[in-house]
Amino acid sequence: MAVWLKLSDPIPLGHPPVTDSLPQFSPKQIASSLHVSESSVKRWCDQGVIPTVRTVGGHRRITLSGLRQFLQSTERTIVDTKVLGIDGSELEIASKPASRRTPIRGAGTEPTQQEFRAALADGDERHCMGLLEERIGLGWSRAEAAEDLITDAMRGLGDAWDCGELEVYQERRSCTICTRLIYSLREGLASLPVEAPIAIGAAPESDPYQLPTALVELALRESGWNAVNLGNDLPLVSLMQAVQDYQPKMVWLSVTAVADPVRFVREQNKLADSLGDRVGLIVGGRALDDQLRPKLRYTAHCDSLRHLIELADILKR
Repeated sequence: MAVWLKLSDPIPLGHPPVTDSLPQFSPKQIASSLHVSESSVKRWCDQGVIPTVRTVGGHRRITLSGLRQFLQSTERTIVDTKVLGIDGSELEIASKPASRRTPIRGAGTEPTQQEFRAALADGDERHCMGLLEERIGLGWSRAEAAEDLITDAMRGLGDAWDCGELEVYQERRSCTICTRLIYSLREGLASLPVEAPIAIGAAPESDPYQLPTALVELALRESGWNAVNLGNDLPLVSLMQAVQDYQPKMVWLSVTAVADPVRFVREQNKLADSLGDRVGLIVGGRALDDQLRPKLRYTAHCDSLRHLIELADILKR
């Protein structure tokens, strides 16, 4: 898969969380509930025994799913649930234990990334969304949370599929689930003002990857752009017509696969020339390597969603 994903792969900013009701516990609360010392809990967190996330300020936090995983793996029992402010039954609702899920290797080593990969491979969409919401509840932007979990997971699942460790249907199902997850995160954003600048973009013809350009749309809309994702496998001549129809201030092109480099360079440069100086053209994607990129004309090249947002903020002025 390609982040923007370097816009590139199938495959953070302080926006409101998807939900305010997601429990997050401090080491002190966990220690009190287990009747152990706080230093022991912190040590378990740092050793990875308790799946732990960090707030934007660097503080340890244990999510409900992380606490469930810890209790299941160590066979411990909460002594005092009142300290946590939850009903004891909430600790029994966990879906399939992580140890019984399909293990998926990936670049991300953080426990939530590992849990997300396994849940996605098993088709557990609700659990995947819960993990995204936990990230957002800790102060991550929607785009950051999606890039961190979805990009890593799809890369890992893609490798597993290539190695014959997953069935084709599991990989296809994962793509479909991630598309719905990104759409749900997009729908949770506040409405944009009518004067918001317009951006449109797509993945070019012969590019089968849908997720990178969908993540770009999410990131831009979260940053105040009226961004419209036109999808993947889009002929660039049609994108040129969309420019006439939308009159955008910015156009993005997420390029994960190129079937015919010569044709792509010719059509991409034709698109760039048609935009002139009035419209910014932002490109990215793992297919834009050191051999292909110098042949193209564009305003800027991005190798991450964060880089994209920084450039988009400049173009918005």
